[in-house]
Amino acid sequence: MHFSNPLFLFGLFALLIPIVIHLFNFRRYKTLYFSNVKMLSEIVQKTRRESKVRHLLILLLRILGIAALVIAFAQPYLLQNDQKSHNGNLVTIFLDNSFSMSANAKDGPMLQNAIESAKDVVNAFSFSDDFILVTQNFSAKSAHILNKDEILNLLDEIEITPEHKNLDELFSVRNNIAVNSKKENQLDYFISDFQKSNFNFSQLPAGTSEQFFFLPLEAEGVNNVAIDSCSFTSPVFKKGQEAVLNVRLQNHGDADIVKLPLKLYVNGTQQAIAAVDIKAHSTANQQLRYTLNEDGLQCGTLSIEDAPIVFDDKFYFVYEVTNATEIIAIQEEKSNRYLKAMYGYDSLFVYTEMRKNNINYSQFKDCQLVILDQLKSLSSGLMEELSKFVKGGGNLLVFPSNEMELNNFQQFLSSFGVAGFEKQTESTLKIGKINEESLYFKDALQKQTARMSMPTVINPFALGNHSENPAEVIMTLENGASLLTCTPVGEGRVFLSAVALDDAYGDAHKNALFFVPLHNIAIFSQRQSTLYNIIGRDDEQTVKTKNNGKDEVLTLKAQKGDAEFIPGQKNIGGETRIFFHDQVTEAGLYDLRQDGNTIASLAFNFGNEESSLSYYSESELKTMASENENSIEILSGDTKNLAKAVSERLNGTPLWRYFVLLALLCFLAEIILLRFGGKEINNQ
Repeated sequence: MHFSNPLFLFGLFALLIPIVIHLFNFRRYKTLYFSNVKMLSEIVQKTRRESKVRHLLILLLRILGIAALVIAFAQPYLLQNDQKSHNGNLVTIFLDNSFSMSANAKDGPMLQNAIESAKDVVNAFSFSDDFILVTQNFSAKSAHILNKDEILNLLDEIEITPEHKNLDELFSVRNNIAVNSKKENQLDYFISDFQKSNFNFSQLPAGTSEQFFFLPLEAEGVNNVAIDSCSFTSPVFKKGQEAVLNVRLQNHGDADIVKLPLKLYVNGTQQAIAAVDIKAHSTANQQLRYTLNEDGLQCGTLSIEDAPIVFDDKFYFVYEVTNATEIIAIQEEKSNRYLKAMYGYDSLFVYTEMRKNNINYSQFKDCQLVILDQLKSLSSGLMEELSKFVKGGGNLLVFPSNEMELNNFQQFLSSFGVAGFEKQTESTLKIGKINEESLYFKDALQKQTARMSMPTVINPFALGNHSENPAEVIMTLENGASLLTCTPVGEGRVFLSAVALDDAYGDAHKNALFFVPLHNIAIFSQRQSTLYNIIGRDDEQTVKTKNNGKDEVLTLKAQKGDAEFIPGQKNIGGETRIFFHDQVTEAGLYDLRQDGNTIASLAFNFGNEESSLSYYSESELKTMASENENSIEILSGDTKNLAKAVSERLNGTPLWRYFVLLALLCFLAEIILLRFGGKEINNQ
């Protein structure tokens, strides 16, 4: 038998009090005179003998009652076979306050239940123990060893947070704090809903003497629909055109959802609405169509209403509606009338020609498509600028020349992982197949028939194909060779044509079949900013910035609320790479400001990890705990008195109740003996 408060055993000295009372009984007896005491002698002797026995019984009951009461205050307990006595406890409370904990349990909000359970665990320990509180959002207030009062006060301050950390990160924080404690016994209590998407047993520390206790909380009848993602059918936005927004919604609940309103707002004005049906545990795709009525930056918000989990009911995105695509054509000495006819007289494009020896590289930052028209060779400076342009998201279209230096172009294109041009073939061929599924041809032709008149191509260049970075073939020749290809490079693309727009290469450049993909290449070259970022997942974004010769600091400010901070930033020519780190914690729309002016808008959304309502059951946790090498015990979430259960598991079986009961029985027996024992003797 062990004692939680052994100092109370000094109270056993109180046993001397009844002993002294019984040894020094100063009761005075009254003498009565009788004429004949012969008959009383036997009665007196018998009464004294019985009285002495009664007094000894009372003394014994008092000693036993006081001893039982003192031992009860010392809190005796019996250790189980696997329990050991330690010199103090270091208790870590891992309390999950992520978004999923905003659901309701049987008897109230799940987070509040978690807080009350944490308090019960803390109350099961003594004031001499050390405590650590770890939540999803690390707080400076809890970044040290806490006493019992401190952790109870901090538990009342916990709120739902958008942040979510894995077990490795949580233990890293705990270990940094734990080095300041000298307690031997480490106990870890996890209070969570134990989502399958977020909890991983393999991340528990291996080969440790720590004891782990899992307290699973169960949400009651929660249905949750989340806006998962969105994308536009076309990446090009022009004023007056119809935009088609594809929205993906996911039903994480057990019930089917019928006619859920989905609303679209652009710049605060409602543009579209739809009613969506979603089967249980499935997804649904919905298209929203609306007209682009404004130029410039557009801030969109998708919205549904789905209580009680509401953090994923809004989805933010941004895009830009532009007037025209800016195109730069770099040529040897003279202008190409076919290029100028294709791009120079179309209001969709801003077409600029430059000569090879007089290139204004500063215009590249505002350009979306650069065309190399029949250049003989490329200078090292041009190669470097084009490399920055393409990797930064620009598109490059290359037309060959009969006099081009193949090695020079091969060196340049191979740096992108593009196979490039091979030898020029002396042949006359018809255009063969058209890739109608290509973005640059899709829906452009009503129907392709065998009788369709195909243009003629003379002396085309052979286009290679890189095995590690294969190109998309947009058009082929009748012999199967590639005529027009597209290769993704970084954020941009490189387009290669086997022939130039020149009469020496046949009549393909005069035919609509060749005009359509070249026209669409220019249209789809319009570079769009990232539609949205996921908090905690997307840490950076590149945006266009003004270079006014000053070292201006960019700031990011929420459109709603007072949140404002200076993100990490790195200038790259006419662009700036923004690093968010952990500064963005709330979903919404943010304005990027330079010199007091908004130069871009960014959208941030929460990840969908917390939207899933799939949890580990208590039985599943027990099964996994039995297979784990660590000492893990599952505490039932239905435990009525959690503090008692934790205390019994920690301290063994408590015996103080039995000693209190024994003390009461002793005092009751003493009262009965004092009240009725004397009467029976007197009656005799």
